[in-house]
Amino acid sequence: METFLKDKKISVSVFILLVVVSLFVVVKLVNEVKASSYIGRGNQPANTISVDGSGEVMAVSDIATLYLNISKDGTTAKEAQNLLNEQVTKTLEFLKGKNIEDKDIKSEYGGLSPKYSYEKCYTYPCPSNSKIVGYTATQSITVKIRDVDSANDTRTGLAELGITDMTGPTFGIDDEEGYKNEARSQAITEAREKAQVLAKDLGVKLGKVVSFYENNDTNYPMYAKTMSAGAMDSMAESAPVLPKGENKITSNITIVYEIK
Repeated sequence: METFLKDKKISVSVFILLVVVSLFVVVKLVNEVKASSYIGRGNQPANTISVDGSGEVMAVSDIATLYLNISKDGTTAKEAQNLLNEQVTKTLEFLKGKNIEDKDIKSEYGGLSPKYSYEKCYTYPCPSNSKIVGYTATQSITVKIRDVDSANDTRTGLAELGITDMTGPTFGIDDEEGYKNEARSQAITEAREKAQVLAKDLGVKLGKVVSFYENNDTNYPMYAKTMSAGAMDSMAESAPVLPKGENKITSNITIVYEIK
């Protein structure tokens, strides 16, 4: 009997201990969940000023790009490829004569595909009656022309070589990143000046930069005036110089300052 009472007391003690430990764990978990909702908030300043700024740079196009698609047909794959190789060789020699460097000539993609003929079918189902009658070899080339005034003359010369599938010239900026940096610098200066004026009016001092955001830089082509019909007629015997126009490069930013 005495042993039974002793064991019962031990069991009750263990049960009470388990309850206490369980309550401690539950309270700790609740506190951790509450604290997690405040993680990072202590690093954020209580008072801030948010200002916007914009910058704009005008740049004259300094590079022209032509996109060439060369294709040749042959009765055999070898014949089509050989004809294509001859055309590509002539094209590269012509471009070299125009002082266009190898680094500005890029082969985009090429391919060789069969050509099929199909006989008319008046029954159903139609039998498989297609057959290969030849092959087409293709090569696409992108050409950058740094002497932009000669872009149209270069296109005319390529057409005389027999290249009729061309796109361009399109005009753009070669080192566009430099102009983007300049526009961004202007935007930051404008935002900083706004923040200084606002802080003075509010009677506070600017602290460190809390955050910085920049919208996607935008490059808007600003086309020049086209040539008149009379000017075009007077230059009919030679390729006219195409107007390059200008590019407007913009940057829009937002800066958040801590205030003291």
